[in-house]
Amino acid sequence: MNDPEWLRAAFKIVAFSFIQFISLIGGLVIGGLLLGYLERQANRRMIHAFGLKSIYWTAWLGTPVHELSHVLIGLMFHHRVTEVKLLQAVDADGTMGYVRHAYQPSSLYQRIGNFFIGVAPLIGGSLLIACIAAWLVPTGSVLHLERSHMLRLFSFFDLPTWVGLGQAVAENFRNLFSAANFSRPSYWLFLYAALCIASRMSLSTEDIRGAGSGAGALFCLLVVANGLSVLLDPALHTQIMYWIGRFNFLLMVMLSLSIFFSLLVLLISCLLFQVKRYLGH
Repeated sequence: MNDPEWLRAAFKIVAFSFIQFISLIGGLVIGGLLLGYLERQANRRMIHAFGLKSIYWTAWLGTPVHELSHVLIGLMFHHRVTEVKLLQAVDADGTMGYVRHAYQPSSLYQRIGNFFIGVAPLIGGSLLIACIAAWLVPTGSVLHLERSHMLRLFSFFDLPTWVGLGQAVAENFRNLFSAANFSRPSYWLFLYAALCIASRMSLSTEDIRGAGSGAGALFCLLVVANGLSVLLDPALHTQIMYWIGRFNFLLMVMLSLSIFFSLLVLLISCLLFQVKRYLGH
């Protein structure tokens, strides 16, 4: 190839990689920001009205799930977990649990793992809420979506996939919050568990820092994969986009539930805050 051809090929590889990278992390970033904002607002009202211990009504379950998500994905990426605290009395900086882990910087796989370990509570919490729904609510699981929805893809850069995602989310909510479910005791158990888990899914500063350290390695992997696709097999790029789209679709459907329940926690905290303030006058 002459110089212009190499430049065009390099630009194509970087552009493909950027689109895949944003498609892969975009939902996690947006979901993490929303969950973080909702959790901070709910905590502020509960602590102001009832004191620091009031956050334990959800933290007793949500915090261990948060930390175990870090542990499990850390093990998947062959990190060495050195210390785990699933739940402790909240300290001065608001920490109620933590996970410490070590990895080999020379391993690209383990460096990429830093990203997924950092965002693990978003994935693990959403997946657990979906699994509890499948167990306790007969028609409330992502697994009960129509097959036409289950086969969909999602991309931030493709408007029709946003429409399909909206349809799937709406169907999932209709199934989960149908009137028939409210008469089942197991449904109320699911609601409480979901509130606990969703209220503790936001990422700490340390989580974000860890995810950021692995994001660069993830982007480099995509560049290499797209380079091989351009040079050897154009179908590889299509396969990468397909699996990112499948992952994103299922994640966004599950994450939408987590955001909804986190919003519900905020609404409950606002109501309790107003009641407490009214009774205090």
